[in-house]
Amino acid sequence: METRQLESTPGFVIFDLPDAQHYVGDTRLGSRLIPGNATMLLRHLTYVFATLEQQRSGASIGLKSDPADAAGAVEALADELTDDFSSGRLSTSPGLRLDAELLAPVLAHDQRNLIGNDDRDGISFNHELIGVGAAAAAASLLGGLDGKRIAIEGFGPAGLGIAREAAAAGASIARVATAKGCTADQIDGGQLDPTALAEAWLADGEMCVATLSGDGEPAKPWTVWKDDVDVLFCGSKPAAMSGDGAAMAGSTPVVAFSSAAVSSKALAVLRAASTPVAADFVAAAGPALGWWADPVLTHDDLRSATADTVAAVMSETAGHDDGPFMAACYRAESFLQTWQDELPFGRPLG
Repeated sequence: METRQLESTPGFVIFDLPDAQHYVGDTRLGSRLIPGNATMLLRHLTYVFATLEQQRSGASIGLKSDPADAAGAVEALADELTDDFSSGRLSTSPGLRLDAELLAPVLAHDQRNLIGNDDRDGISFNHELIGVGAAAAAASLLGGLDGKRIAIEGFGPAGLGIAREAAAAGASIARVATAKGCTADQIDGGQLDPTALAEAWLADGEMCVATLSGDGEPAKPWTVWKDDVDVLFCGSKPAAMSGDGAAMAGSTPVVAFSSAAVSSKALAVLRAASTPVAADFVAAAGPALGWWADPVLTHDDLRSATADTVAAVMSETAGHDDGPFMAACYRAESFLQTWQDELPFGRPLG
């Protein structure tokens, strides 16, 4: 892993692997950013690319500036790394405290297929593809989603994508959780409607859990881990599922859908219980399939490609003695060894 300090503005760029064709990762803003805190964010993408057998690498850009100085920092970044951005060697997206408008001087150079930015009924197509992939991973673990009950931790645009896909496959949504709490269970007989979820999220953001709990108060966020559902989705942040959360989940299968959402302690607890865990870098691989896709491919083409790819990887890694998460790691690392002299240190675990 290489960390390069920016010269024109306080900040840094991290490249995970040497000699990659392309580097991809978010740009984050904050005066106290630390390079080490971004390691698992870019490692997640490195393993996504390895899962797709692409010689690409995760990256991360950190601008160590206050939000009031964001515009100047972005302009300086765009000027300093013009060659990297304009050549397509480095591609980035808005991350912490940045949006597309603020990052526009950099995004103007982005050579990726931007179909993932398309609006899909209130969420981006990238978030929809995460939903497609996560639902496909869950279906692989459970033998289908029809009649299954699900819970979603880290509910947001990607979580809404999961809810829509799972409901379309016949699942019911028992509860969702944000940092503000977890929805009460006794809503519409213990089920949440994707349309109501969308309306609440778009209107109230993380406070949607209060709206969706009706007259009652939302429960504590950690109650989302209760083991009375058929599958748990997690994706609020790195290490969203801790060892304590894993202990609550028991034998309930887990699908991670954001960078390093399962902690190393949680994975150990779940493996000891023989609980299957679908890796984040498998379930959330859909957007990367679109970044260099042929422009003639449609939304439906990429939805199908995502579902088929995730299902194929889940099938290939099913039944491994170490569980599907570790089997997916071994599979990704096998590809990395075809073009890297050494494997990166540390797997995408929180």
